[in-house]
Amino acid sequence: MLRLALRTLTTTKMTPLKTVAIIGAGPSGLIAAAKLAPTHHVTLFEKSPRIGGLWPLSPDQNEGGVSPEMQTNQSRHTVAFSDFSWGEGKSEFPRAWEVGGYLKAYGERYLGEGTDVRFGAEVSRVSKRGEKWGVVVKGERSEEEREFDFLVVGTGFFGREKIPDALKGEKISVPVWHSSKVRDVKDFLTDGGKRDLKGVKGRNIVVVGGQMSGVETAAAVALQISSLTNSPGDEAEAREWGAWTVTHVVGKPVWVMPLFFPRDPVGEDGEGVKKNNSSPEFLPLDLVNYNLGWRPPGPIQNTSGHISVEGAQMVHGFMNTYIGTDQTEYGVPVLNMTGNAVRNEPPMLACSDYYTEFVRAGKIKVVEGRMKSISSEGTSMEVESSSGKVEEISEIAAVISATGFDASSSLSFLPEELLQQLQFDPNDDGFPLALNVHTVVNRSIPSLGFVGFYRSPYWGVMEMQARYLAKLWSGDAKAQQALADDKTMDTMLKLRNNPRRAQFPMGDYAYLMESFAEILDIKRTEPENSTGRSGIVLPPRYLPSTTSPAQVQEAENELSIIDRIFTASSTAGKFVARATFRALQGTWHLDRTISSQLPTFPSGTLSGTASFLPRFPTSKEADMEYLYFEEGDFRPSWGGTMTAKRSYIYHYQEKSDAMDVWFAKGDGKTSDYFFHRLEFLVEGRERELGEPWRARSSHLCIEDLYNVEYEFYFRGTVVERWTSRYNVKGPKKDYVIENLYTRPVRAVGM
Repeated sequence: MLRLALRTLTTTKMTPLKTVAIIGAGPSGLIAAAKLAPTHHVTLFEKSPRIGGLWPLSPDQNEGGVSPEMQTNQSRHTVAFSDFSWGEGKSEFPRAWEVGGYLKAYGERYLGEGTDVRFGAEVSRVSKRGEKWGVVVKGERSEEEREFDFLVVGTGFFGREKIPDALKGEKISVPVWHSSKVRDVKDFLTDGGKRDLKGVKGRNIVVVGGQMSGVETAAAVALQISSLTNSPGDEAEAREWGAWTVTHVVGKPVWVMPLFFPRDPVGEDGEGVKKNNSSPEFLPLDLVNYNLGWRPPGPIQNTSGHISVEGAQMVHGFMNTYIGTDQTEYGVPVLNMTGNAVRNEPPMLACSDYYTEFVRAGKIKVVEGRMKSISSEGTSMEVESSSGKVEEISEIAAVISATGFDASSSLSFLPEELLQQLQFDPNDDGFPLALNVHTVVNRSIPSLGFVGFYRSPYWGVMEMQARYLAKLWSGDAKAQQALADDKTMDTMLKLRNNPRRAQFPMGDYAYLMESFAEILDIKRTEPENSTGRSGIVLPPRYLPSTTSPAQVQEAENELSIIDRIFTASSTAGKFVARATFRALQGTWHLDRTISSQLPTFPSGTLSGTASFLPRFPTSKEADMEYLYFEEGDFRPSWGGTMTAKRSYIYHYQEKSDAMDVWFAKGDGKTSDYFFHRLEFLVEGRERELGEPWRARSSHLCIEDLYNVEYEFYFRGTVVERWTSRYNVKGPKKDYVIENLYTRPVRAVGM
């Protein structure tokens, strides 16, 4: 379906505006169109029938390049443009379909008069014709060719899925999927319904690839299996799913970051000695990481690209402190982030709330190395480690390739001679093109621009790139001089095949934003009491002087929301319940003491385990959910031993930022009725470094009153230990239960 939104061209002294063709209506093409339209006549070509690119527009839409339910690994405050606020009450880490909705709303706001939007229009080829660009577009029935003054490539960096050749054999009998296509575990195990799930012999799902997508995919599959195992339903089926595991093939050690970080993981005691803070405040990880106040005085220097030994050690140290562990406690050598052999190398980072505890529980088995070979049927695989050791993975039921994307297909419309001029290298996943001014334009072809064409681009940087093109193509002298003087392309080309290249070679968000702000004469918004550079890097802090009042209002609204979030974090304990809930996942050693004042109710002790088993919420009121199951040996005061078991359901609700406990029905898995909600204590709490986060609750159960007190001792994002104390009084009850929960630490190599 082709839709054409026309406008009447405005003129300045009867001179028509220069024309721009933009290819792609994902985030990069969308922002390019919005920023170029005021000064140029823009035509936006999109081969699909909608805006969004990789991002789907609804929970049930699978046409995008990512699962609709995938969460972003940056908060909505970073996954946003400067002049369009997400508003209040939205998820801090939105789902992919929510991002698609944001993009759709942004387009409706800013792609009105001034932009011709053509959906269902695939650009098949372009050509340089003197000072013009010829653009050939495929329609439903024929091709159309038009000329433009400028051309913007906004097709994104994620062109075609990369799958190793060894996994493409026709004889491979197990399903092989790229990570971007995985949605439902049952669907990919049956290869989209082509196979019978009952006929699957293996019980091992292998994920190949150890960076961001590999960690996220392994955790997502393990969560689905955990949910199938621990949700109400057919017990025989649940036991069957309990036998499944995920094997994750990882090339290098990787830090795994939860989505919420402590603001103050350490502090100084009265004698100035730095110590762990057992009750830190929490924020989304990007509202901690991108702090301008941490940068040395003077112009901000690039900390990405080539990573020195000193730079690597600094980032490793930061991760250790803020995550709260060197990851040895998970018992997997390749996650062990200690020793110079690891700490001197450029760090690898990934984000997941669930991954590490699935590893500790043995539900994700991590194998270090690279795939060496796979059997002709695909049911077994050999992995060779960096030391030459070969390990066999057997009983494979399916393989997921989380090995990234090939950018070549995103450039297929460019002629070969132009690609040669741009020094195109299809094998480089960092800088496949030679581009100046932070991958925006090549000095020798200044009428060809790129927006978002680098690995994992930040939305704020895409907006800056689009603003730069608008300035450059409007004849701005400073923008032209920046292109003439630029040295970033030389720096980037030196990084090709550099063994010390950063995981994300353009990953220094603050440096990129500040560099563009200097070129574009954008004065960063600072608080009234600021005496210099401070605060978090956020798109709405970078507004050009030409910003309209309506756009300024959007930016101010968003900054006000963020300011309230920071205030609530420091004064109301916002996100503490969320951070605590996440940290409870997995198995704990449980020691319990029961002290009864009534002879009819026994005192005694219990020693056993307590497990928080993640599953998809069974309640519409919950955003995250655990099945809590405890089992142990109870020794009553009058002697003997008996096995005791009990289940609860734990809910976390983002809207109220609250953690609730519910009783379970007789099946041990279904929520029955409400037990209590944890109220984290903020007012009057001691700020001593060793003091825990405390919570309390009170619940009247018929005639029995339960007063509950909790203490959670944090180390970074990790809860080291926690306690609960139940004081129960009623007509036939008068006892106190004291529980101590500690982690059983796995030895490395287990």
